[in-house]
Amino acid sequence: MVLPWHQMVANQFTNESEVAETIGANAPKPGIYYLPFSHEDHKAGKTAAFVSTLPQGYPPSMKKQLLIQFAGDLISVLIVIYLLSQTAGLGYWGRVGFVALMGAAIGFISHFPYWNWFGFPIPYVAVIVIDSFIAWFLAGLMIARLVARNTKKVTTNIGIIA
Repeated sequence: MVLPWHQMVANQFTNESEVAETIGANAPKPGIYYLPFSHEDHKAGKTAAFVSTLPQGYPPSMKKQLLIQFAGDLISVLIVIYLLSQTAGLGYWGRVGFVALMGAAIGFISHFPYWNWFGFPIPYVAVIVIDSFIAWFLAGLMIARLVARNTKKVTTNIGIIA
C-alpha cells in the first residue's frame, strides 16, 4: 500500500484470535452480518456492528482479485471516458477536473451511506473520498488526453476508436 491512510482510520481488535473465533462460530457462511440484526433491537449504549465475513479467509494468491479489480476499473474508466466525451469546450485541465470530481463523487456516493446508516467514522469516509479523488485525478491526466476538446467523441490520435 502506497499510503497508510486506510490503516490510520481503522482500529485493531484487542484480541484478534478471540474475535475471529467468535465470528467464525456465529457467522458460519460468507456474507454481511448486522449486529443487532433487527432494527427494533438497536439500543443506545449497546454494541452495534456491520461485518463482512469470509469464514474460509482470503485465498493465498491475490491473482483473481487483481484481475477482477482490473476489469471493474476498466469498466469504470470507459464509463468516465464516455461521460467526458459528452462534454464540449473544456480545456485539458477542465477535463482533468471533470474526471477528478467524478472520482470524488464516486467515493462520496458509495461511502456516505456507510457513515449515515452504519456509523462508519468520518475520517474513514474522508480517506475513501480523498483516495478516490486522487486516483481519478491521476487517471484524469491521461483520460483528458484521450478525449477531444471540442467534440463529443474520443480522439483517434493515440489509437482509440472514435
